[in-house]
Amino acid sequence: MDRVVITGIAPITAIGSGNAFFENLLNKKTAVRPIPPEYCSASVSTKFYVPFPETDDEGFGSAYKKMKTRSSKAVWAAAASALLAVRDSGIEKLDEDTAVFFGVGVPHTEEILRTDRALTSHSPIHPCSNPMMMTSSVSAWISILLGINGINQTISTACASGTNAVGDAYWYIRSGRGRSAVCGGADYLGCENGLLLKSFDVLRTLTKSENGLPLPFSEERSGFLFSEGAACALILEEYESAKKRGARIYAEITGYGSTCDAFHIVQMPQDASQIIRMLRRLCGGQKIDYYNAHGTATVLNDKTEQYALTEVFGDSLKDIPVTSAKGIIGHTIGASGAIEAAICAYSIKNQVIHGNILGTPLAGLCLPSETKEAKIETAVSASFGFGGHNAALMFKKAD
Repeated sequence: MDRVVITGIAPITAIGSGNAFFENLLNKKTAVRPIPPEYCSASVSTKFYVPFPETDDEGFGSAYKKMKTRSSKAVWAAAASALLAVRDSGIEKLDEDTAVFFGVGVPHTEEILRTDRALTSHSPIHPCSNPMMMTSSVSAWISILLGINGINQTISTACASGTNAVGDAYWYIRSGRGRSAVCGGADYLGCENGLLLKSFDVLRTLTKSENGLPLPFSEERSGFLFSEGAACALILEEYESAKKRGARIYAEITGYGSTCDAFHIVQMPQDASQIIRMLRRLCGGQKIDYYNAHGTATVLNDKTEQYALTEVFGDSLKDIPVTSAKGIIGHTIGASGAIEAAICAYSIKNQVIHGNILGTPLAGLCLPSETKEAKIETAVSASFGFGGHNAALMFKKAD
């Protein structure tokens, strides 16, 4: 079986892109904004959100600019992150058989609503309205812009989409089917009438915090911080190929697990049996130096994740730093797992762990409140999505 390494990373988020993202994460810089009164056509119980990041078109060429006239905002960010990740990897030209696996958690709602509005007002619809609404256009446009012809898949498993996409890319290379892959996740949740914001609000999943900070793994938590979205792409390569070309290696991916709760379309089972089974198989008794949590700050999810970690790691859990990036950047849904995989790779490369933004921390977890240097040989990142989708990745420091 082939070894798999990460050689390129490009997050695009509201707190920054590329290396600036990680620097701002280490400084616990947030991008929380009050929700404008006109944002949602219905009342909502949450008061804050994180806006969608702007992308700079300069340097991407005419093909990217043309793509923007016939695609959704999720595609814009995903394609930009893919182009930047390739640039970060130092690869001059990708192998034509390079694969694309990209996670998308929600439909392209803005495009659906815009097209419906044109129809009901008897106005012309965009000639590309059909592909603009299709989530598969995310991975398709990446291949088109990069000129690569390998397997191309959009993965949609709610909040686990980005982690599943990176995991499937890992399996693809690990099994010897290919030598490289572009993978990650992207979502855009903004739309004219605030439909997606309201859809989460009626599920009572959004934070009621008075300052917008969701405080994962804290007694005061009440729900997640809504983000309009983000994107993050990673370049995975077969280890020997990467070494041969002298690539900078952020980290090695050494494992991937995925299960389904088969329990409820929204709720997690409190016994966390399938999360526990997944993590036990993934970790296999190995020492873990860092756990990047799903950590949404919903009351039940954080409690369930804590229970699963206690069952898997036992007494050693007190020595494993646990962080939640969602407490800083909000919940980016389909992009979140890819961003958190990138955080693990950055953390291993730089031997540093970002601090949490906490209230009264839950007992029994090692929750650093401040960014700190740490010896990280191994790390795990996990994601859990609506429908019972569970996914986790294991990383280690490269040789």
